[in-house]
Order: sequence, then structure tokens, then C-alpha cells
Amino acid sequence: MPEIQPASNSPVEHRRERYQIALDCVHCGLCLPACPTYQLTGNEAASPRGRIYLMRAFEEGHQEATAPFREHLESCLVCRACETACPSGVQFGTMMEEFRALYRGQLESQPLPAAQVRPEEGGWRGRLGTWLMLEVLPKPRRLRRLMHLLWFAQRSGLSRLARRTGILGALGLDAAEAMAPPVPPPSQRRSWAETLPPYGKQRARVLFLRGCITPELLPSMQSASLEVLRHNGCEVVTPEAQACCGALHFHSGQRQAGLSLLRENLAAFDIEGFDAVVINAAGCGSTLKEYANLLGQNDAQAGKAQAFAAKVRDISEFLVELGLTPPSGPINKKVAYDEPCHLLHGQGISDAPKQLLGAIPGVQLVTLEDADRCCGSAGVYNLVHPETASALGTEKLQCIRKAQPDIVVTGNPGCILQIRNSLRQATNDKKNYAPIEVLHPMELLLRAYV
Repeated sequence: MPEIQPASNSPVEHRRERYQIALDCVHCGLCLPACPTYQLTGNEAASPRGRIYLMRAFEEGHQEATAPFREHLESCLVCRACETACPSGVQFGTMMEEFRALYRGQLESQPLPAAQVRPEEGGWRGRLGTWLMLEVLPKPRRLRRLMHLLWFAQRSGLSRLARRTGILGALGLDAAEAMAPPVPPPSQRRSWAETLPPYGKQRARVLFLRGCITPELLPSMQSASLEVLRHNGCEVVTPEAQACCGALHFHSGQRQAGLSLLRENLAAFDIEGFDAVVINAAGCGSTLKEYANLLGQNDAQAGKAQAFAAKVRDISEFLVELGLTPPSGPINKKVAYDEPCHLLHGQGISDAPKQLLGAIPGVQLVTLEDADRCCGSAGVYNLVHPETASALGTEKLQCIRKAQPDIVVTGNPGCILQIRNSLRQATNDKKNYAPIEVLHPMELLLRAYV
């Protein structure tokens, strides 16, 4: 993957760089088979090549930021599979984030007229996604309160009652409620000590990204990640002052909110004396590695952002570099590995997780067809575009059915929740779907350590 050069802070240079990315596309069409939305619709405007045509036309003054124009850009999952397929090295993800920020009035270098600026897309679903990104995810107390409410509604039966009586349907919330994962009880959603010592001889000191939604919906993923690091001789420090990484904000064009979170994290993470900043979520890691590019080379904190990004490692990547402490507990299961988009296409990491899984005694790795195809999660995409997300989830489910694994493993929380939801909705078909676990690689590794 070509290195993305930090954007200039000059309005003229900024626009020239964005336009140059569009010119890099030679319109060969090799991206079309890799694009999930094009494969679903067959619509050229729903392909990377078609979207680049639209963005280039906008830059040349032939296209305005109309509702159809925005919808074609909004329907993109930003999975970046097209970047892997592209022989010209077009930085499509960068283009998409820039243009979404542009028509939301988030780019200081080229503001749109007020009449053209749209703060969100997708009706009430878009507003819900924007509210979650701006008002809930970056604010841990609000997020925890919301999780408490969801847990109470699920535990008390209020959710089922609202669904059966048609209240959710009348409010247009039935699809959102159907996608809501089971919320673990408060006793499982506990924080951990800021500093955790290694088990045995210390081999490394690492900073750990706590994450936003993961401690609330996937606490076992977090605890397993911490424990595996400790089993591998790591002292793990989780800075209390850290913020949301901003990945969802940048992907959705909420650039100013993303930059604010970026600066909070640069202040919270003191990388001196640490070997790595370890991330167990593919989407977060991809954005953290691009902090210097997102901030811009002329920013006062550009040097700090570059040094920070250089130390960011996905947890599987880090453990392979460190040298995995061999697990000894056998797990005699068939395991299928699904490639998270922002780990494979965003960070170029595919072999490391498979190496870790292959090191577990008894594990039989089975091939998952289209493991590199997006599952439909894509941040809050499954909230804003539930029909497309559901179709992609169904496709992923069909591939899982063919592979017949006991366990599906993937390295991103959104993917875990999306695949679990697809499996949960298919449980009525008892003849075709046996119970299948969906886990993070660290959860499976921890079982082999204890």
C-alpha cells in the first residue's frame, strides 16, 4: 500500500492534493469485483470508479452537492477493499473521508456555501448515528448510562413487550432494536487498573487503547486482550485520560470532532518508555496509524502525532513481532478467520492473526470463502443503511454456513457484533445453522493459556 502523505494545511494545496487522488484513477474497473455495494446493486455510481467520477466532477465544477450525489457517497462502506485491488494505488478512503467532511462543512480549507451543507444523511437513522458519534461514544458516562438502560430493557422484557405491541414499529425503531446486541450485566462491564503487571519476566511495556463501545458490549474481548498481553510478559498501561480514537468521526465526515479527539489522545498517551501502543480493534488501529496524516504536516503537534502513529500496533501484529509465548492448552475446534476490512485493507495485516491461531494446539483452521468481503458493520453503517448491511450480513452468513466452523474469529468489535447478530437472526433455521461462537483472536488465545 502506498504511503499517504500528510495533507497540507494550505486551502489551495489541500484541494490540489484531493484532486490529484482523483486523477490517479485510470478507470480500469479492477475495483468493481471488490466493492460490496457495486456487487449488490450493479450500479456504476455505487462503485469506487463511479464515486471517483462524481468527486472529480465536483472538483471541476460540473457537479453540485445534490442529494443523489451525497447518497452515492454515503452508501460507501469505506471498507477500502478497492485500495487493495487498485493497481494505481488510489487512496480512495482518504478521498471519501475528505468529501464527506467537505459537504458537511467540516473542512476549513474549502467551506461550502451554507445552503449546501448537510450535517447528516439518512433521515432519522442518520441523525441517530450522528448523535451516537458526537454525544455518546466520546463521553463514557453517557455511554454507560445508555448501556444500563438497554440492559434493563432487555433483562426486564420491556424490549420484547415494545416489539410485540408494535410500539417500536410505529416509532420506526424496529430495525434498530433487532440489531441491538445483548448487553452484558453491569457486573461484567467493570474497568480495570490503570497499570497491570506481567505474568513472569517482563518483556515489554505497552500502552493500551481502552476503546468506547468494546468495554460495554464486549468486556470479555477486553479482558482477554489484557490477559494475553500479560501472559506474554507485558506490563500494560491504560491511560485514564484517553478519548475515543475518532475513527467513526473521520469515516463519517465529522472531521472537527475527530480532530478534537485526536488531540485529546496525543495529550493522554505519553509514549516515552513504552514499546508500543496496542490496539485490539481494527478500525481504531487503522485511524490511529493515520493520525499524522489526518492532522497535517504544518500543525504544531505534527511531530508528536507522527511519533505516536509510528508506535501503534494491532495486538496480533505486536504479539507476532514480540514472539508469542506458546500456548499449551488444546482447543480441538474448527476455526474460520474472517478478515476485518480495516485490518486487511487499512493496515495490510492478514498473516499475523492466522499465525496466532495456528499456534494454538488442536485448532483446525478452515477456509472461509470471501473472508475479505465486508460483513456490513462499518461503524454505524448498519444503523444508517440497515438494508445494505443486512444483505452483506446474509452473504457472510452463507459463507460461514459453507465452512461449517465451530468458531468464527475476527479482530474488530463491529464485525463481531454484526456476525453475531446475523447468526442470532438465523437461529430459527435450526436445520441449517448449528450454534457457532464468534470471538476475538485474543479470546481464543486466552482459553489456550488458562
